[in-house]
Amino acid sequence: MNNSDNPLLPAGLNEQTLDNLTANLSDRQLLWLSGYMYALSKTQNTASIVANVPSVTQNGTPQYSAQIAPQLNVSAVQEALKLTILYGSQTGNCKKAATMTAAKAAARGIESKIIDMAEYAIKNLKDERHLLVVVSTYGEGEPPAAAEELHGFLFGNRAPKLPELQFSILALGDSSYTQFCQTGIDFDEKLEKLGGKRLLARMDCDVDWHDDGERWADLIVEKLAISVGANVPQLQAVGQNYNGNGTAYMKPQIEVPKVVFDRKKPFHAPILEKIQLNGRGSTKETWHVELSLEGSGLTYEVGDALAVIPQNSERLVSEVLKATQLDPSVSVSFDGQNSSLGDVLMEKAELSALNRDVLSRYYDLTKNDNLKQIIADPKAIQNYVYGRDVVDLVTEFSPLGVGGLTPQYLADFLRKMPSRAYSIASSLEAHPEEVHLTVGAVRYQANGRKKEGVASTFLAERTDETVKVFVEQNEFFKLPKDTKTDIIMVGPGTGIAPFRAFVEERAETNASGKNWLIFGNPHFETDFLYQTEWQQYLKKGILSRLDVAFSRDQAEKIYVQHRILQKSKQIFDWLESGATFYVCGDKTRMASDVERALIAVAEKEGRLSNEKAVEYIKGLKKSRRYLEDVY
Repeated sequence: MNNSDNPLLPAGLNEQTLDNLTANLSDRQLLWLSGYMYALSKTQNTASIVANVPSVTQNGTPQYSAQIAPQLNVSAVQEALKLTILYGSQTGNCKKAATMTAAKAAARGIESKIIDMAEYAIKNLKDERHLLVVVSTYGEGEPPAAAEELHGFLFGNRAPKLPELQFSILALGDSSYTQFCQTGIDFDEKLEKLGGKRLLARMDCDVDWHDDGERWADLIVEKLAISVGANVPQLQAVGQNYNGNGTAYMKPQIEVPKVVFDRKKPFHAPILEKIQLNGRGSTKETWHVELSLEGSGLTYEVGDALAVIPQNSERLVSEVLKATQLDPSVSVSFDGQNSSLGDVLMEKAELSALNRDVLSRYYDLTKNDNLKQIIADPKAIQNYVYGRDVVDLVTEFSPLGVGGLTPQYLADFLRKMPSRAYSIASSLEAHPEEVHLTVGAVRYQANGRKKEGVASTFLAERTDETVKVFVEQNEFFKLPKDTKTDIIMVGPGTGIAPFRAFVEERAETNASGKNWLIFGNPHFETDFLYQTEWQQYLKKGILSRLDVAFSRDQAEKIYVQHRILQKSKQIFDWLESGATFYVCGDKTRMASDVERALIAVAEKEGRLSNEKAVEYIKGLKKSRRYLEDVY
């Protein structure tokens, strides 16, 4: 057969030649080669394609002749694939995941734009062709502040049809909430309804998102690279950089910061000191915990969090073993490793909290109709898991069938122990090689048993031992770069922690901006956390204003939001003068109460309608002058 028999083949090339060239290639390599050819077809060097087809080694690595490097043009891939990575983050984790993905793409010759959703020009959405969205969920299913505008636009009447869009979603969340990864789900479903096609199924990540996030990044970059043959131009400037063997390469143009310690390799921090901050008779149990970072190389900025990897208490482990009647010495597989059941229960598995995934996996064993009904109703899940733990679950819903609950099945349905993040309550400038925490020990009665927070009581009851920790950067909850900027800090209860760090830092750096603290707790005499320190800062003029709300010291309960309303003129004046507003603490009620109070302040003092006042507060959030660290 000659070329005239098949007009689709270029002159000088026949099917026998193609067969010889591709005989030993796998399906994956053939797919890669087709993308490579497509990319090259976009260049002016089309005539040299056949002469420079790479050979493939036994391990599937393409090798090139020395001729090929000067002729390739990286713009071919850039023309074939313009990639945008949007991130919408509350603390900065989405930015980290987006940056990691961009670095992996750059290593495969794919250039990308990384854009904060808060700064994204929404009018550009209709022109996107390859879009990756990395977004977290705030509270019970709400988008983070940075994603609100784009989220609202997509669900509004002006959202464009997107028939040419290819996209994929990486959703970050916390599975202890019933609306787990809801914002990511929203984006995923809406982009599809608008005509977009998924490059890869959505990946939902729990609190410890890193492994799943990296797996998604690898998969999506691999798919994009294969689709345009982006394995070939792995170089910074094709035709300028190639090694002695003629193999093209590309160094990543985006560097992901190297982590000294993380969840997989935490630092064992010695406890230096623990002080109970509440006075005798308080209904609260709050601890000031000081840990040493000496020799670790760990650093942090004020506003960051310290992640603690706790252990379950011996009390709770004993209760689980009693309820299941299982032998703790039996070997089981958990998280890819073999360990004794006792070690899994003590150090690796979450026992004190339940979520939908745990209930679903346990249902697979029990086939209990009542449990099935709970799983089918998000509200019922929320009601059931509140105050319940693994002991309650296995007691209330006994396994059915032969064998019942085996050691391995117990290990299979349990959730991996997540780290707990605590707002750092110290400045490295004030306390070199130390990190301080403010920890409220959680203890309560529920379902006829004593319960406790796994990490808080772990820290409260530790004495001279070490604690496994690593630093979690909070990208956005930071002091203003301009040290002349005033700040207003609202931190009831343990929400005071980062503001102790803020004021220490401002004192050490001689920042000239004014500092206003609004603090609340039940009683002045027993619950005024760090009282002496605040009084000293006031005396020195480092703390410009201090307003307190001790809710139980009078007949009418007074909270921080009431102080905000009482000081409305001063607060609005500070905001109008450029102050940054911070909130830290409970997000279930306090954070929303504070936001409503601030909207009321804007209405009253700015003489705005409710709608305009809401927009005013949204504007503060978008410009990152209203920042939250809530839990």
